[in-house]
Amino acid sequence: MERSLQTKSSDKFKIIDQLTYEKIQQNSSTANTGANASIRNAKYKRKSGVPSDLLNLVKPSNVAKKKSHLKLKRVIDTAVKNGLKHRGKQRENGRKKKKSRLKKRILRHRESEEKQEQRINEFEDVLQQLTTLTISPKQSEVTPKRSIHSNRFCDYCDNCTTTQLVQLTDQLLRELNHFQRRAYAIHELKAKAHRRFVIGFREVQSFLRIKKIKLVLIATDCDPFAGQAGLNQSIASIKALCKDQQIPVAFALQRRQMAYALYKKALIGCVGIINYDGSQVLFSQLLAALKEAQNAYLWLVQQTNKGTKEIEEYQ
Repeated sequence: MERSLQTKSSDKFKIIDQLTYEKIQQNSSTANTGANASIRNAKYKRKSGVPSDLLNLVKPSNVAKKKSHLKLKRVIDTAVKNGLKHRGKQRENGRKKKKSRLKKRILRHRESEEKQEQRINEFEDVLQQLTTLTISPKQSEVTPKRSIHSNRFCDYCDNCTTTQLVQLTDQLLRELNHFQRRAYAIHELKAKAHRRFVIGFREVQSFLRIKKIKLVLIATDCDPFAGQAGLNQSIASIKALCKDQQIPVAFALQRRQMAYALYKKALIGCVGIINYDGSQVLFSQLLAALKEAQNAYLWLVQQTNKGTKEIEEYQ
């Protein structure tokens, strides 16, 4: 019975309403027209201006818009940041660093020097207007006096700044700074008790009085000025103490170079080396280079003195 039912096909399933039949016909007609209307010729597409890719008609989503907006913002931010770069930390309402007594005295000395120069210039202008200077032919031929010292190599320096001396001092400072930092990282209290070097004129003087310093490094471009508790006086006192204790004094690096070697932002004028264990070879090489530089300085001084004497005799 089951097999007979499966093989037989009933006519009930073939019966369809008129409405459904009409709908089926309409759908079939539209499908045929769409297939026939599709453009197959490439030339016709170009002339008609019909877009070949359907992806061009698709509207961009909101996510894509947001991404493009973010990209523009980032570009603007980076441009602004590159234009307003600052070195180091900055605070919005940070306090200004207090000037030390020595710095205040230096600034006062500079102001007084500038005022004196202005007065001298004014006086010279007045003299030129009033009188006419007569210059002899001999004086015109005479060359001006040569001076060894300058703003970068001041009068208190006793040795030439040779390349070897500069390199050795830089290496020694870097090595000692490395040792000291390592000691601070291991045990801070012990490192403070057993320091490798000391920075600053005041600390160097105090440690010289205790007789703990082995070598003194002074910058070649300090701002010396005469007066009570000035840099001239402090440098002279350091030199005198070093002579009494037979401690070498080297004038090799500038203030900025010393700060760069010790990873400091502020300029450094003086460094006193207390312990140079671990870099004995460098220390001995530095002393040898220092002697050569001192001899070269003495030779230069002699040459300049000879030149000045010849000029005076000629006049």
